[in-house]
Amino acid sequence: MEPFLEAIILTVAVSVFIAAIFYIFYLVIVKGSDAPLQFYNHLKKGYREHSRTKRVKEKMYEYETISGMHRPSLLGSTIVFSIFVVIISLLLFKVVFFTAVTSGSMSPTFERGDLVLMQRIHPAPVVGDIIMLQRAEYMLPVTHRVVSVTEGGVRTKGDATGRVDPWIIPEEEITAKAVQIGEKPVVLKDVGDYFILDPKEMRIGKYGSEYTLVKNIFLTMRVYGYALCIIAILGYVLLSLREAKVK
Repeated sequence: MEPFLEAIILTVAVSVFIAAIFYIFYLVIVKGSDAPLQFYNHLKKGYREHSRTKRVKEKMYEYETISGMHRPSLLGSTIVFSIFVVIISLLLFKVVFFTAVTSGSMSPTFERGDLVLMQRIHPAPVVGDIIMLQRAEYMLPVTHRVVSVTEGGVRTKGDATGRVDPWIIPEEEITAKAVQIGEKPVVLKDVGDYFILDPKEMRIGKYGSEYTLVKNIFLTMRVYGYALCIIAILGYVLLSLREAKVK
C-alpha cells in the first residue's frame, strides 16, 4: 500500500474515533441519555460473568483432578498397555521388521539401499505379493514378487527383470512377506545403505569403511532400547496398580 493512501486511511480512522467520542459525550451531557452508560454496564457485567464462570471451571477442574476423576480408568490403561506390549513384541521377535534391499532387481518398486517393511504374521502368498526367501546360491535373502502360486510351489520374478526366476519355492520356505498399502510396499528410501556390507566397497563405498562402527552403534542402541522398554513397562504397571489402589 502506498504511503499517501495509508495516511488517508489513518486520518479517516482517527477522525471517526474522535467523532464517536464527541457523540457519546453529546448524548450523555447534552441529551442526558444513559444509553452509552447502559452499554458500558452491559459489557462490564458480561466480563464479570465470564470471569466468574472461568474461575468456577478452574476450581471444578482442580477439585476433579485432586479427587482423581481425571485419572485414566483401569480398563483404558490395560488397553493402552496391551497395545504397547503387542507392538514391542512384534518388533522384538521380528514378526514385523525392515529388511535392507541389496540389489536393483525390484526397481523401480524399491532400489538397492532402501528398507522394506516385512511381516511374518501372514506369509501365505498370492499373485502380486512381494516375498522374502533364502536361496543356497545367494548369501543374502532374495525379495521378489510372486507371479504364480500352484500346488507345486511359488514362482517369483524381480520387477526389473524380464524373466521369471529359475526356482520354484514351497510356501513353507517363504520367510516373510512385504507389508503393502494400496498395493505398494512400505519403503524407507536410502536408509538401508547403513546395513549393507559389500566386500567390493569396503574401501571406496559410501559407508564401507564405517560399516563396523555403524553396525556397533545400532546394536548398542537396540540393547539400550530393549532395556528402556522393559523399564517403561514395569513403571507403567507399578503406576497403574498404585492408582487402582488409591481409587
